[in-house]
Amino acid sequence: MTGARNVKGGLVLLAGGFAAGLAMSLYAFAPLVAVPAGLAHYDDVPRRLFRLAHIAAIMLPLVNIVLGPWLDRLALPGRARAAASWLLLLGAAGLPPALALEAFVPPVILLHLSALPALAFSLGVFLVSAGAYRTDFTKEVSRAGANQHATEGQGDRRRALQEAPGGA
Repeated sequence: MTGARNVKGGLVLLAGGFAAGLAMSLYAFAPLVAVPAGLAHYDDVPRRLFRLAHIAAIMLPLVNIVLGPWLDRLALPGRARAAASWLLLLGAAGLPPALALEAFVPPVILLHLSALPALAFSLGVFLVSAGAYRTDFTKEVSRAGANQHATEGQGDRRRALQEAPGGA
């Protein structure tokens, strides 16, 4: 159950992303606290990087939550599946703090710290895409259609019983 790790990790990281957003809201529009000195100017690179960190802290966990259930169904070797799982999680956990560090310590931008987690996450997505390309999803689609028809049939039977004289 490789994908379960991504769903669980994504949900935990998502909570952190929302907490960071709530903290940012304290100074963003009608400041309740003083804007941190490094983020004083709305359009400067540090503040943009910090906003990007917040976006990454929400979106990358969501991608993990969406892709997680599919990981175990992909036509990928076990090691590639595990690598994709870990790359997605490490990218989601590593990119927001790297961007935040670059925002608060501008000379760090020259080190390109955010590049490694961004590349890791991208590589994880590429592995998932390769697995999706190799996977025959017709079974998934036909199973979903069969479940839908079965549910519809049950509703028809219930309705027939309810409409019958003296029915339930």
